[in-house]
Formats: sequence, C-alpha cells, structure tokens
Amino acid sequence: MYISGDNSCLSCIFNNPKKIKEIFINSEKSNIYEQIIEKHKLNGITSYLSKRELLKIDKEDKRSSNNIIIRRDKYSSVSMSEIVPPKPKNSLIILIDQLNDQNNLGNIIRTSSLIGADGIVIPEHSSAQINNTTSTTSSGAIEVLKFNISKNLSRTLEDLKKLGYWTYSLDMTGEILTKKFNFDKRSVLIVGNEGKGIRKNILNKSDFKIMIPQEKINGVDSYNAANSLAIASYHYKITS
Repeated sequence: MYISGDNSCLSCIFNNPKKIKEIFINSEKSNIYEQIIEKHKLNGITSYLSKRELLKIDKEDKRSSNNIIIRRDKYSSVSMSEIVPPKPKNSLIILIDQLNDQNNLGNIIRTSSLIGADGIVIPEHSSAQINNTTSTTSSGAIEVLKFNISKNLSRTLEDLKKLGYWTYSLDMTGEILTKKFNFDKRSVLIVGNEGKGIRKNILNKSDFKIMIPQEKINGVDSYNAANSLAIASYHYKITS
C-alpha cells in the first residue's frame, strides 16, 4: 500500500522503518529528506523522481503538495493481549462502534495516541477501515497506535470487563460529565456512529453512559465523535 505526505511518511520512517518497501521523493525537494533517509539507513530503497513521475505512482492521491510517497506493508491488527497492559497500570482503551467517517476515525486515532491510550478496537464490518486515508487523517499517528479488529464488539467488551476494565459509552442520554465524575484507572471509552450513535446491545453492556456538556443551539445537535472523545479522554487523563 502507498501512503503520502510529510506527516504520514515521516512518522512511518521514524516509527516503522522496517515496514517500508520503497520511498519516492520529489528530486526538487531532496534536501528536506536526505538527512532523515541517511540517518535511518534507507538510501537503498529511496528513489528521487520528478514531480510528474511522482504523481504517477500514487494514483489514488494526486495532491500537488505531496513531495514524498512510501510503499509500505499494510497496517495490521494486533491481538487484544498486545494492547492490554498488565495490572496495576492505568489503561485507556478506545472502542469504536460502526464509525463510518474516515476523517473522524483518523482524528480519533490521533487523539488516542496523543492522550496515551493503549489502543483502539474497531469492528470488522460496518466501519471505516485502517488504510492510506487513515494515515493522512491521523497525521501519521496510526504508525504508533495499536489497533484490534474485533469480530464481535460485544464479546470484546465482556473480555475487557473480565480484565478489570469499566466501560463508558458516549451517549446523548447519559450522565453529564462534570468535574466530580471520576473514571476508573482501567477504562474503555466507547464512541458510536456519527448519526445513529452506539448500538443498543453495546450500550446495554456499558457500565456508564456519559454525555459531554453543551449549549443548546438550534440546528447543531452535538459534538462530532472525535471531539467528544477528545474531551472525555482528557477528563480520564486528569481524574484516573
């Protein structure tokens, strides 16, 4: 698969150089990347091309701003055992229920990575997938955040509860998140579909339903999924 753009490609070089098969760089901008390529000993798989030649490589993304393209291994799911840390370590896991918007998924991955989440869980079906677009929208954060593709989210939640996690669904009918609300040290934050929210069977398995406080504005019903997660995960960070 191909990824492109500075943030995505540089993150891949810094964090996953062994996953890289080929690197293509705009020869007119070679001075920006040469030292990085040399430092990570990637000269042997790097080609310097004209801008026109570069645009022919990644046919799915013809943005003129791309001066670097990488061909890498496909992103791969890890087992839950690779995400869940041993006790008594604090742990935050993000579970995404049928989120379809690729930009939201990328922003959630970026937020999850920066807030220090141990990983995210995504359903196998009816969800935006981890791909080259995810790399761009997450600004390269997908290179460092572990993810698991779950065949059954409900069962995954049950397994996490057995491991000592408390589960919190972001839902418009939930308890308003205030300064007095404290997350458990081992928490799962659940984010739902942009329009339908979290499915009923997942909500029913949640220990808590929480709502981000908001003003009432005609025509604006709620925060988007990524913003809700950012607020809730920050609250987890300062209260757990």
